[in-house]
Amino acid sequence: MGLKKIVTFIIVLMLGFCLGGFLNLFFNESTNLDSVVRKIKAALPSIKDTDPPLADPVSREFGILIPKIGVNAPIIADVDGSDKGDYLWKIKDGVGHFKALEIKDFTVDGAFPGEVGNIFIFGHSQIPGGDLSNYQGVFNQIPEMNEGDQIIIFYQNERFNYQVEEGKVVEKNDFEYLGPTEVETLTLMTCWPLGFENQRYIIRAKRI
Repeated sequence: MGLKKIVTFIIVLMLGFCLGGFLNLFFNESTNLDSVVRKIKAALPSIKDTDPPLADPVSREFGILIPKIGVNAPIIADVDGSDKGDYLWKIKDGVGHFKALEIKDFTVDGAFPGEVGNIFIFGHSQIPGGDLSNYQGVFNQIPEMNEGDQIIIFYQNERFNYQVEEGKVVEKNDFEYLGPTEVETLTLMTCWPLGFENQRYIIRAKRI
């Protein structure tokens, strides 16, 4: 074998070793990458937001956002929730903030966001398939809320965050849920069953 052929043979042999090493590295790396991708895909179902993306509030002066159930409504301040003549027409434009007053020797707190006390917000529910215009069914889905769910109130262009602590059905004359609280508390109320006035559904949330 001539010198030229020997040199050519050595070069081809070296290229073969290099190419083999490269291919081996490539396939090993691909295998590792595939493994990583599989692990990421397996983890994806558990990596998710608890709430949908936050929408822009319809009112920053006084408004409520509940991302989980898609509530985005203005809050009408200082509504007399004991007077149907006052509140029925007002809460067609949003939900009502129960103003401070005395009802049958019972005190309604009437607190506002940022104050120590009970911020009491109430809105309509509507029977399934009923008229949902003019906020008629704005609070239809609050019974679907769970402990830890988020409620956001905007008041005077400031954002206040609350976290649900409990939700339950109460009697309509359970006025204790209107009363003062020792810490800043948000209370939501609607009629229960949906669209009827037999009872009330209450959500209690604390400032976070």
